[in-house]
Amino acid sequence: VSAYYIYNILNGYIELGNIRTVLEIGAGNGTLAALLHNKIKELTYVIVDLPETICLSMVFLTELFPEAKILMPHEKMVHGFQEYDFIFLTPEQINILEDNCVDLAINNYSFQEMSHAQIAEYFKLIQRCSKKGTYFYASNRVEKIPSAPNDGKETLELPQRFFDYPWVRFNKVLVHEICRLMRLVQLDNTYVHLEKIEK
Repeated sequence: VSAYYIYNILNGYIELGNIRTVLEIGAGNGTLAALLHNKIKELTYVIVDLPETICLSMVFLTELFPEAKILMPHEKMVHGFQEYDFIFLTPEQINILEDNCVDLAINNYSFQEMSHAQIAEYFKLIQRCSKKGTYFYASNRVEKIPSAPNDGKETLELPQRFFDYPWVRFNKVLVHEICRLMRLVQLDNTYVHLEKIEK
């Protein structure tokens, strides 16, 4: 349901038929990737995720699309970037992404789990890799207080606030509002943001 909700937001503002490369940071199990792969022809979908979680989307997408051309994190790129349907990368591999190669960048519910420094690094990546006039979609909690990995206690890390992300001021904001779907199913508000990349 969430993937279709996001798809409909994107489809309302973007000519999805013109999208050739998607970069998703933190793809979860890959549901949105599967939906966009079904809807858009000749699409290269790049997923960046932690080694311990990227296996979820790898298994799901390879089972769902057994004929897809897939590049795993441990494999060397032997074909051109656009020859792959899915490319899986770990955060340590993001530097292989070329400048101005992405038509749509996506982050759902994972910036809220990162440190401020990690978020800043991904914002730089998105601005660098995105072509002028393409798009960046993000949906994350309005605020999330970090907790220690094992005991659930709060840490000294400052809360993650959607409004404090390092947004690029000259990008054109198309959507910036509380997520109407998440407002129905959870207590904590989530923001939806779609912007057009300027250079």
